[in-house]
Amino acid sequence: MKNTNWYAVFTASRAEKRVKERLEQAGIENYLPVRAVEFVRDGQKRRLEIPVITGCIFVRVSEVNLPSVLSIWGVIALLQEKQVPVVISDEQLESFKILNERAETLEIVNEGLPVGSAIRVLQGELAGVRGELIEVAGGQRVVVRIPYLIECVARVKV
Repeated sequence: MKNTNWYAVFTASRAEKRVKERLEQAGIENYLPVRAVEFVRDGQKRRLEIPVITGCIFVRVSEVNLPSVLSIWGVIALLQEKQVPVVISDEQLESFKILNERAETLEIVNEGLPVGSAIRVLQGELAGVRGELIEVAGGQRVVVRIPYLIECVARVKV
């Protein structure tokens, strides 16, 4: 899309899926990262898809169309730094998508992690991910950072 960027918007509590539906009805490209979780309730095993980042959905629009996103019922605010919308690069979001969809385990970290070597995964289930390689407790992990929002960590084999 021409002159569009990815932005993170915050939603009302537990409204992520409804906001996604409304954005789609309005023709706004969006991405709601979800993960399947299994739990036992009333003695039965159940599976549920929950948002990876609670209260957040990503939208791809031009800057002039941001007010139309903010007018969607359930959208609370836009991720900003110093009152300027934070642009999330295509590469960051694509790497985050790959981690979310392919990594067996995914850990969302809110505190800063040590900066390591820039890497690109060439093969395996995480092929295409660009991030930073860090060592944690002797294991290899790759980190994808979305500034001001999250850091995603997935374990990788070297």
